[in-house]
Amino acid sequence: MNRIVVSDTTAITHLAKIGALHILQKLYGEILIPEAVVSELAQVKRAQPGALQVLNSPWIKVVPINNQTVVNKLTRHLDLGESEAIALSLELDADVLIIDEVAGRAVAKKLVHSIIGMVGVLLEAKKKGHVTQVKPYLDKLRSTGFRLGEDIYKLALTRAGEAQNKQQW
Repeated sequence: MNRIVVSDTTAITHLAKIGALHILQKLYGEILIPEAVVSELAQVKRAQPGALQVLNSPWIKVVPINNQTVVNKLTRHLDLGESEAIALSLELDADVLIIDEVAGRAVAKKLVHSIIGMVGVLLEAKKKGHVTQVKPYLDKLRSTGFRLGEDIYKLALTRAGEAQNKQQW
């Protein structure tokens, strides 16, 4: 049985920027996105390499939101893309929501079954054998402007078994 996976804009655009969008397809098969995420992608397609690839990927499906009331409540605190991604997750009873922004994650944790961020996606990809290392991807993401604090970076490398022990003797 396939999992229902919904994504906000950040993960798919940043993975596309570094030429690693295929990781999402390998992990989840199909990604569902709300119309607001498509609008965000369409606005940045000239500035962000890979955005056209996202828009033209047949395994990324656009799903309309039925309950605008939830979206309206969420947009009081979040941007439209995050709000619609959370609302779509609720409507579809999604198994996973891919979301990275701090405010969006805080709200989503209270409302949806399971959330995962970019680092979690990469760790899952390594665990399932889709990538051999996460460090090169994390480094490329940082070079695109993806906000990844040093503490999370080091934690990800530790969880991936890639942390270098720098003890001095």
